[in-house]
Amino acid sequence: MRPQCAVSSPYTAFGRFCVLLALALSGAAAHALTISPVLVELSPARRIASITLSNPGDQPISFQAATMAWTQPDGIDRYEESDELVVVPPFAEIPAGGSQIFRVTLRQPAGAREQAYRLIFEDVTAITAPASEEVAVTIRFHHDLPVFAAVAGKPRAEPRLGPCTGAAPAAGGCVRLDNDGNRYVRVDSLTVEGAEGKKEFKVSTRVLAGAWRQWTFDVPGPSTGSVKVSARTSDGLVATELAIPAR
Repeated sequence: MRPQCAVSSPYTAFGRFCVLLALALSGAAAHALTISPVLVELSPARRIASITLSNPGDQPISFQAATMAWTQPDGIDRYEESDELVVVPPFAEIPAGGSQIFRVTLRQPAGAREQAYRLIFEDVTAITAPASEEVAVTIRFHHDLPVFAAVAGKPRAEPRLGPCTGAAPAAGGCVRLDNDGNRYVRVDSLTVEGAEGKKEFKVSTRVLAGAWRQWTFDVPGPSTGSVKVSARTSDGLVATELAIPAR
């Protein structure tokens, strides 16, 4: 969910704007849109998924759907416009207290590996300029949902931990998780354990099928020699032992 602001005002006083922005945010929180589900999964057995957007507020809201292909080349999230997903309807106005069902499907079946996308519902509600001299702040939320199109059979993730590629960090350590499977894996946390104790790092990310991510970390205490690094994932616990350079 990504907020954007649209401001109409004859004033430029930053303090006044911030106060009204805070009030507007409070109002937006009180009338938040409800989306279900927040993660969409397609497969040969489930070619169409339904997403319900409900508007509990007292004003109608208009949304336009956009789709992006999601890849992770070189361990970095990348998004590109794509027409591989079909969303029906592509645009809808949701009345106050009402809801709208959007249906999502693939134009063509997924390939040898699970395909990943982002489905974005963009708030395109028309904004009316205020007739008075009061500052008007409209908060717009763009809702960004992950979409996964699985392959036939029983797709599974295959997470594997190991040392990072390329130059070693100047201090501390670096670990890389490769997903050799044909389904995404969710990584919840990393734990680094050495002779001087252990540290846990919250990660909360996904590694796509056939992709990788890597993380640098501080070594607990003045540890040298090696440390054990484990990752808690949606496919279970994976671990490796890494050599740590002397400092």
